[in-house]
Amino acid sequence: MIDIHNHIIPGIDDGAQTLDDSLALLKIAEQQGITHMVCTPHMHAGRFENTVDTIRPAFESLKQALAESDLIIKVAMAAEVRISDEFMIQLKRDKVPFIGRWDDQTVVLLEMPHDRIPMGIENLLKWLQRQNIKAIIAHPERNKEIMRKPDVARTLVKHGVLFQLTAASVSGNFGEGAQRTAQWFLENNLATFVASDAHNIKNRPPAMKDAYEVIEKQYGKPLAEKLCFLNPGKLTEGLF
Repeated sequence: MIDIHNHIIPGIDDGAQTLDDSLALLKIAEQQGITHMVCTPHMHAGRFENTVDTIRPAFESLKQALAESDLIIKVAMAAEVRISDEFMIQLKRDKVPFIGRWDDQTVVLLEMPHDRIPMGIENLLKWLQRQNIKAIIAHPERNKEIMRKPDVARTLVKHGVLFQLTAASVSGNFGEGAQRTAQWFLENNLATFVASDAHNIKNRPPAMKDAYEVIEKQYGKPLAEKLCFLNPGKLTEGLF
């Protein structure tokens, strides 16, 4: 499997804090059957003031530690970018690491506020389209507005967004509401990726195996392969 969303680069957000933490997470990922991970630390203005300039050196340290270990998992670098006014400025200054390409468009992983779909998001998505940039919306099933009324997600589909579900939501480890909303995305063929959003060993490990098995059992193996391997592979082919 290919995990396109996690927080295993150490010391720059609320994920792994040390290289030892990172290597422990990578070991669990291998045990889960994950072969590739795109590391996506938070870029969140006012909280995690990351750009490519802070992410790259931390990522290179991780790569070096990985090379010196006995792990064979492969890693690449991107970011999970919180929607903000600063985001557009950072894009213009080439400070945002992209997560891949999709149908000849550059792709960015976007995070909405957890409680709502932000005002102005449609204008932002139209602006991104004019820049030939496609957006993946991270964990929409955990957004409280979407949890209340999933159909509102369809307004974003009109602007070409892709959706990435959290594996723990699919398997039920993020609660009944997130699981029910994840099922809605799956049943309506609106999910494009499943990823771990791993932060730590104890509460949020890089666990994708359970989600794969749930999707395989309820919706069939072709969909499980598509969301956990084929689509992530298409997206990130140029990163590895």
